Amino acid sequence: MRDGTLRTTLSRACASGSLAVRDGRYSLGPRSTEEAAAARALLQRTSGYVIVVVLEGERVDLARLRVVLEQVAFRPLQRSVWVGARTPRDRVRSALADARLTGSVVVFEADEVDAGARARLARLWDLRARAAELRRFRRELFGYLSAPGLEPSESAWRCIEAAPRWYRVAVTDEPPFPLDLCGADYPLGALNADWRAHLAAKEPELVALWRDGEVS
Repeated sequence: MRDGTLRTTLSRACASGSLAVRDGRYSLGPRSTEEAAAARALLQRTSGYVIVVVLEGERVDLARLRVVLEQVAFRPLQRSVWVGARTPRDRVRSALADARLTGSVVVFEADEVDAGARARLARLWDLRARAAELRRFRRELFGYLSAPGLEPSESAWRCIEAAPRWYRVAVTDEPPFPLDLCGADYPLGALNADWRAHLAAKEPELVALWRDGEVS
């Protein structure tokens, strides 16, 4: 049953572009590579905001501009103002330059905004709903991982089964909001700390699965 489940999961991952297979060996597919690059960029967020303002009177392809800004995870504060996270590598200016759209916008960085603007931006990214989702996922995840009466091998298998879901929720689905909107009570840090601690505690069982050839 486990082998059949694993084969089905791998086939679906290949079909979606999450994995690629060549000569019987699996590697990250184009979709996963792109998502990982975006996730790494957002994990490196620094304090502050990047703001893109569309210049009045300039002839600009707004539809193409929207596509470019959405690709670098910016959100529209209003029709002519977009806001995104600040990262060590300047993602938005290079994307605009590649699309030849730099002459129609002004890009600048802000270190802080007032409380009203911060609340409005939090609503823009719907962070209250996101925080509730993370708390709900944390309860469900550890309810599944720590169910009473699990055999050691089943407990390890549940870690393996849950890992893609954790990655999806905690990494690729994380909204690309500016770091300063993340308050002290934002639950992602606690979720990830608990996940790492659980994997560390289950390391002997996971190693046993690998050693016994149940995972390849």
